[in-house]
Parts: sequence; structure tokens; C-alpha cells
Amino acid sequence: MMDVRDSAIKYLNVKPRTRKQIITHLKNKGFNDDEILDTVKELEEYRYIDDEEFCRMYFQYGFEKGRGLERIKRELAEKGVAADIIQTVFEELEEVPDQLEAALAAGQQVIRGIDVESLDYDSRRKLQAKIGRRLVSRGFSTEIAYKVMNRLV
Repeated sequence: MMDVRDSAIKYLNVKPRTRKQIITHLKNKGFNDDEILDTVKELEEYRYIDDEEFCRMYFQYGFEKGRGLERIKRELAEKGVAADIIQTVFEELEEVPDQLEAALAAGQQVIRGIDVESLDYDSRRKLQAKIGRRLVSRGFSTEIAYKVMNRLV
């Protein structure tokens, strides 16, 4: 039978995880709270679990995927990273892609191959709405989404 430590390490070997993700995984495996907390504490001491480092990597991953700040921060919170850690790591980032530039690139993907000038009023509105939905789902603020919608259509 696998012990709590082996189970945690096996789960971590797949990809980096947050403290909360490890705890949830181990609880679902039926381990008791004392075993879980001892194991998590040990893994944090050896830096196998490090929510700050996870957060740094996740921001980088999100930016590479063309995601907006709002979405990246929300996903980190959903993964159990504390708000203060998210904010601290965000403030320490050396490079944050310009959100308007990133949103423009994503919006241009939506209109690729479409002759915007030839569209009638209703079709333009529909295209703007499509761009807006794409940008908001990617995690860009509504303010940036409107700027891009108005610039591109």
C-alpha cells in the first residue's frame, strides 16, 4: 500500500501543484489530516511544494498562452494560491506583457480573413461582440475589450 508521502510525490511528478491541490488530492485518497499536514510541511521544507514559485511559473504560462491578467489571477486563486501571494508575485514580475497589445493580437485572430470594411452595421456589431466575448473569456478586462473592439471594427 502506498503511503501518504509516496502518493504526494507521485502526484507532484506529473506537474507542479499548489499546496491546496496536494491537500485535496491526499484527502481524496483517504489519508487523515495529520498525515497530510506533516507530509505537506515536509514537502514545503524541501521546496517540492512552493506556491510562490508555482505562481511565477503560472503567470509565465498564462502570458505565453495569450491570457489576460484577470484570468490568470482567477485561475491561481481557484488552484488555492492565496491572494497575497498572487499579488506579491505579480508585483515582482520583471516582464508583464502589455495587456492592450496582447488583446489586440487576440482580437486580430478573430477578424483574420474578414473584410471588415465590407460588413454592414449588424454584421459589424456581431463581429465586435464576438471579439469582446473572446477577449473577456481570455481574461482581459472589459475596458481593454471595448478598446480593442472599437479599434478593430
